[in-house]
Amino acid sequence: MKNILHFVLFAVPFVLLSCGHSEMADEEAAYAVSGDEIVQAFLDNEQESSAKYIDQIIQVSGPIMELSKENGQVTAVMISSDEYNIVSCTFQHPLSPDDISGDQITVKGVCSGFLGDASSMIPGGTVELKRSSLVTQ
Repeated sequence: MKNILHFVLFAVPFVLLSCGHSEMADEEAAYAVSGDEIVQAFLDNEQESSAKYIDQIIQVSGPIMELSKENGQVTAVMISSDEYNIVSCTFQHPLSPDDISGDQITVKGVCSGFLGDASSMIPGGTVELKRSSLVTQ
């Protein structure tokens, strides 16, 4: 009985930790859009865009607005041609800064939502992508 208990205590957490999310780099994107296009789609019709894009793998291209780093590694990127329409992408695995060159980027990730309101006094909004990966051209 004691051996079974030890097995459960050590094997179950190992199995649970091993069963992570699939590698985004290996997944096919359902949609490929520019950062401006996807934000505008949500601003034009948030309900329709939510039904279409949320929980889907989206490939987004556009200019790099900002990189977020931890311990010298890139953990997230904001794609935007202005400060109002933003696609915020959190990487599944941190990247080396050397992996990102130029001022344009293409990533794919799971669309997890939209922060914004077309009727607000503040223009624009933010589309959130999680588990993102860099798409190399």
